[in-house]
Amino acid sequence: MASVYELDHKGKTILCLDIAGLQSRDKPEFHRLVAQAEQNIRQYPPKSVLIITNVTNTGFDTEISGIIKEYAQHNTPYVKASSVVGISGWSKIILMAIKTVTGRDFYLANTMEEAKEWLVKQ
Repeated sequence: MASVYELDHKGKTILCLDIAGLQSRDKPEFHRLVAQAEQNIRQYPPKSVLIITNVTNTGFDTEISGIIKEYAQHNTPYVKASSVVGISGWSKIILMAIKTVTGRDFYLANTMEEAKEWLVKQ
């Protein structure tokens, strides 16, 4: 189930935006979850947040891509490091565009465990 939550991994707090499985018909849920994640992220000091975004089996269209791009742009000042799980196909092209616009880098992980391990080393 899609959600926003914090988890502790090896003593580090990681914020997760889990939008796995959402499709373009789920736009209200995308908007709600992204707004919730943005609000949570802004509670942290600048350059301190570790983030995982899980997009496994997520359906992207132009509007959803724009929502994710704006999310990444607005949160850049707060992010220390971020990882994306579940990138494949068109999602990779979208992520490359987001990287260009935001100037941020994202670690591409195959699993949540891999993402958590990479983030705690940052």
